[in-house]
Amino acid sequence: MTDKEIDIQTALGTLPLWKRIELGEVEFTSTRSSIYSSFGGGVIITIECEGLQDSYSPEDQSGHSKRRAIQRMIHKSKKLKL
Repeated sequence: MTDKEIDIQTALGTLPLWKRIELGEVEFTSTRSSIYSSFGGGVIITIECEGLQDSYSPEDQSGHSKRRAIQRMIHKSKKLKL
């Protein structure tokens, strides 16, 4: 998608959700949940925007789990043509 196409679709309000996520133009809501299990439990963060949601663990040692969750949301929105 070219910059001109992005500008036109933004002006018309028709820029696809996946592109708005990539450009950082959407707001995510986050919900923190504690998971208790026999394996020790942990914390899960659920992020949501415009009906799409995904979750990640902030305790992931790689530090990239939120970014991967956002990438999964981009993939889902492309698949659903949002």
